[in-house]
Amino acid sequence: MRFLLQCILILIYSIATNLCAETQDSKLLASIKNYKSFFSNTCSKILENSKLQGEISGWSKQYQDKKEIRFLDATLDQEVHIRIVNRTRPSKTFRYTFYRNIHPKLFLATDENCKISIARLIERNKNNSINSISTLSKNLHKVQTIELLNPKVPAITPTDGVKVALVDTGINYLLPEITKNIARKTPTQILGYDFEDGDQLPFDVDFVGSPFFPRHHGTSVASILIKEAPFVQIVPYRFSRKNPCSFKDILEDIAKLDIKVVLIPMGSKNYKTWKCFHETATINKEILFIVSAGNSNINIDTEQIFPASLKLKNIIVVSSSTIFGNLAKGSNFGPKTVDLLVHAEKLRVLDHRGVKSIASGSSFAVPRIGAMIARFLTFNPESKIGELIKMLENRAVPIETNLVKLGWIPDPLDDYLFHKDSK
Repeated sequence: MRFLLQCILILIYSIATNLCAETQDSKLLASIKNYKSFFSNTCSKILENSKLQGEISGWSKQYQDKKEIRFLDATLDQEVHIRIVNRTRPSKTFRYTFYRNIHPKLFLATDENCKISIARLIERNKNNSINSISTLSKNLHKVQTIELLNPKVPAITPTDGVKVALVDTGINYLLPEITKNIARKTPTQILGYDFEDGDQLPFDVDFVGSPFFPRHHGTSVASILIKEAPFVQIVPYRFSRKNPCSFKDILEDIAKLDIKVVLIPMGSKNYKTWKCFHETATINKEILFIVSAGNSNINIDTEQIFPASLKLKNIIVVSSSTIFGNLAKGSNFGPKTVDLLVHAEKLRVLDHRGVKSIASGSSFAVPRIGAMIARFLTFNPESKIGELIKMLENRAVPIETNLVKLGWIPDPLDDYLFHKDSK
């Protein structure tokens, strides 16, 4: 009954926020001057290969090649980039990006007849962080959906449980199935931090590809952790792409909270991105890091991926196996670097939208091992990092192929030998 009430309150909060955001979107769209006339005056001409004039309704052409045209309205501090897409000749489609004060605001995608197929609108706060992304109707008259990117935290009474830190793209704390397992200081203040935006709202969003079409990852990872360790209390951290050395601050915060286990289901080839993490993780010897091996189908003993390839005593590197214990297609390996295999293919997850989905890869092996450790710590709360590593070593079954160091864990849901009285 309590959980149902929480769901209803979160739903009411979300609807009210969306109504306010829809009014804001109308004002924001109006702030982008001359976008309709610019679009109508250019799209058909580009489609017909007609030469665009130097001035179009106050816009001056700044650059043009076969794939892109850029215009500037210096008076209004607006800019437009038009990308020409030739997928099947002679058909063309177009991608319009309108900028206001150097920041992308409006995105329009067309079909081969210059009809708008996708329209996305960005709303920012005073610090120029993105607050929401709206999908508009094809005639640009209505807001169809609103994706909030920095919403307030819904009130939930804090509960006890083993705390596990999750360093990823953030977490969707609006979802009732997720928010109940997020650690809190108060009902509306969660533990953890958003080191990208610099606030205590680490919402799940990653702009690595496009500001109009962000990616999400942390929520799906968290859903596996919650499913396999239902009592766990997640402390979410959103890492910063623009400031990789924020990892130092992340780990220092984790150490202050006396958290023993940190999940890092990500990585890259650039050591500089992980240098500050490396230095701080070396100092914090009583924190165990569970990291993914990656999904590039390579031997990371010879082709390094970080943080997996770092030489740390307090790191466990995991990769994905099939249900039979064979290395999953595309997963990384390395008999000196990768410690464990665990089945992480076609797992049922809850994605950022709250939709049940399927996910695969070494990123999703990380929360399976993290859940095992969280359950072990429930029965053995005083255990040190050495005992956690020993437990994983004892559970690993050696495999014939020389792909990983310790072996394969056939059933990570089994609590065998976790209880003190069963030892």
